[in-house]
Amino acid sequence: MDLDRNLRALAERQHGVITRRQAQELGASRHHLRRRTASSDWEPVTSKVIRLVGTQRTFRQRAMAAALDAGPGAAVSHETAAALWRLPGFLPGPLHVSRAVGRSGSMCSLATVHRTCHLPDGHLCTVQGVAVTTVARTIFDLAGVLHPGRTERAFDNALARGLTTVRAVREVVAVLSTRGRAGSAVMRQLLAARVDGYVAPESGLEARFLSIVQAAGLPLPVRQRDVGGEEWIGRVDFLYPDERLVVEIDSDLHHSTLSDEAADAIRDRALHEAGYRVVRIGEQLVWHRPQEVVRRVLAS
Repeated sequence: MDLDRNLRALAERQHGVITRRQAQELGASRHHLRRRTASSDWEPVTSKVIRLVGTQRTFRQRAMAAALDAGPGAAVSHETAAALWRLPGFLPGPLHVSRAVGRSGSMCSLATVHRTCHLPDGHLCTVQGVAVTTVARTIFDLAGVLHPGRTERAFDNALARGLTTVRAVREVVAVLSTRGRAGSAVMRQLLAARVDGYVAPESGLEARFLSIVQAAGLPLPVRQRDVGGEEWIGRVDFLYPDERLVVEIDSDLHHSTLSDEAADAIRDRALHEAGYRVVRIGEQLVWHRPQEVVRRVLAS
């Protein structure tokens, strides 16, 4: 039947789930839906959402079902949105969705529903068909529920991966912080430290090094700076321009083989010839011996 074909086509576009209302809009009667969910073709997920039997059970299917179950205008948000955007440190887990106050929709049995007074279309988008808050809005929402340090890391990871910009986050904060929302103070502090030209740390290792330097009362270096003499040598992790001091943070993953060491030696020699001093600090020192990190920076 054309109806069954249309229902399956819609489910395929929505990770295997649809709402009963969507099915009715395609022409399915309540009797038809009762008959289909009693067969081996479809199964109920909630009172509002049904699943096409045989489709793969995935995190995106769960997220899609939760957004649909929460009602029109709802979107995956908070930690679930961060996981969908693949921000490091956020894995599939308990689901969270946001829905504007005043939008129709009953209780959602699949996720924690965050009711918000302001959820404009500009704060929403889709990730592989799933309605989700934008990265900028997601960062703001996380600030209201997570430790400030974890929010900061999520913010920097999003910037380093090109998923959002400081300007986009600043625009979200300008709209929402005037309404006294949780997380407003944290976001204002994070934005105050991220002026135009800010370069986010590209890894947790680099962020850890910066925290060590700051805790020791040392001046913060410039991050991810292109350097060289007459010719470009490369981009270094950190640079103290006045001292012409380069600090490279060596992860175990990318700086442990003989070929890695040979490439690092060639690069260091080029930096020395261009008038720079170079100090390399290994991953284990950064994570476990912060005092040694400080000593090496001061001694260089």
